[in-house]
Amino acid sequence: MKTFARLLAAGIVLAASSLPSLAADKVHVAAISGYFAQGFGVSIVNGLNKAKDDFGIDLKLVDTGNRSLDYEEQFANLAKSGEYDLIFVMGWELVDALQKVSAQYPNQRFIFIDGVLDSKSMIYANFAEEQGSFIAGALAGMVEDLGPSFDKIGSGKAIGFVGGRDIPVIRNFLGGYEQGVKYAAPDVKVNAVFAGTFDDPAKGSELAQTLYGQGADIVYNVAGPTGEGVMQASAAADKYSLGVDIDMCSSAPGNVLASMLKRGDVAVYSIIKDEVQGKKVQPGARTFDLASGGVEVKLCDDVAAKLPQAIKDKLETLRQDVIAGKITIAKAK
Repeated sequence: MKTFARLLAAGIVLAASSLPSLAADKVHVAAISGYFAQGFGVSIVNGLNKAKDDFGIDLKLVDTGNRSLDYEEQFANLAKSGEYDLIFVMGWELVDALQKVSAQYPNQRFIFIDGVLDSKSMIYANFAEEQGSFIAGALAGMVEDLGPSFDKIGSGKAIGFVGGRDIPVIRNFLGGYEQGVKYAAPDVKVNAVFAGTFDDPAKGSELAQTLYGQGADIVYNVAGPTGEGVMQASAAADKYSLGVDIDMCSSAPGNVLASMLKRGDVAVYSIIKDEVQGKKVQPGARTFDLASGGVEVKLCDDVAAKLPQAIKDKLETLRQDVIAGKITIAKAK
């Protein structure tokens, strides 16, 4: 009987040792931004919460607010304890503070979401937004090329683009969009403007209304919260808009053609999964593209039902050609 008990105890210990040690090896993650309640930030939080549910990570979310003088202090407070395995950072306004604090705490693994900076000690969750924007541009170009035979489209052969700040990541969106239009509908012109801010919906609405007034029938919103005004303007003008980052079809039903999804949830979940599985995440860039599901274009159901099947088939062919490397989309210089 004693022998059986010893064997049973040994079996229990062996079985326990074969399971992941949640107590000893629990991954601690922090994420900091001022945009977690909006657009792309919501997608990131969804990915973080899914990782928390699936892997039992310890998660801390920090809202920076608009206290720009405190950014360095907020980063330092997270880094100095050495508590967090990974600290995710989203927001270009945080870049200067992030790079200073990263240099002060070289052993802290910071992950900057949505771009690549100069620092070689950081991890970057980068997105092939030019690929998704290429598909969005091809869609907009082909719809515009239909002319008055398609609802809300005129004969001006023009579409628009409203960017937030004029920074490399937004230029990548614009470059992919322009290349997609040129590839699928070379006679269609793209008019692009920048708001200079991600936080002014009224400015976004004003710029979009100007583009519609100049003959654009479709305007691509790549402006964060500023872009909320673009979506509202498309409804007011009874023209089309293209959403960005998340599914924006419901923001102006009947006036949103599609959304170019940038899957922050896919990116953060993938990185945390590797860390949990013992594949310690190292400095450098990880790019999430069409092939990985990091970017994709979602047609809005109410408009998709009216689209010619030939356009939908062409979009799928273009998507597969980009994934296969048959079409190369240049990033902004």
